[in-house]
Amino acid sequence: MIDHLPPLALYVHVPWCVRKCPYCDFNSHGVGRGAELPEEEYLAALIDDLDADLPLAAGREIVSVFIGGGTPSLMAPSFYRRLLEALKARLPLAPDIEITLEANPGTLERGRFAGYRQAGINRLSLGVQSFQDDQLAVLGRIHGGADAEAAIREARHAGFDNLNIDLMHGLPGQTVELALADLDRALAFS
Repeated sequence: MIDHLPPLALYVHVPWCVRKCPYCDFNSHGVGRGAELPEEEYLAALIDDLDADLPLAAGREIVSVFIGGGTPSLMAPSFYRRLLEALKARLPLAPDIEITLEANPGTLERGRFAGYRQAGINRLSLGVQSFQDDQLAVLGRIHGGADAEAAIREARHAGFDNLNIDLMHGLPGQTVELALADLDRALAFS
């Protein structure tokens, strides 16, 4: 009977942010810039939770892992290397598995994308939301348009060819022209 069950996708939640955005409904908690996160304790808790649920997976192949939040890019690349090692030791992962990490352009230090790539992350989802500084301020984002563009370039330089960016539309005061300008800037990065 197990042979007839569909494959699984795994979601891992990282609940911390530098600052919680006013539009966000996800379980996330602002901790301030430069806060020390409980990486070791959280990794242990995630692995304990996974171990408790392993019987539910019953040997089914994992075809994708999505790490969302919060702001997963607050965690060090070594956190994800150890997390993915724990997953590989416990679950059958598809050979072509997609492993996505959500990242905020305002939380990235130079070289971090390369570390995520080396840890086994093969897809990035950048929370750009807009390239317009005034729109980003309305949203309570901690980055500007130039930061977003720098993050996209850095991701490409680190070897991420599987990359998406989130854009929002219908923002307060956003005109059709501003929305189209965001699309044009996004498309310029392919």
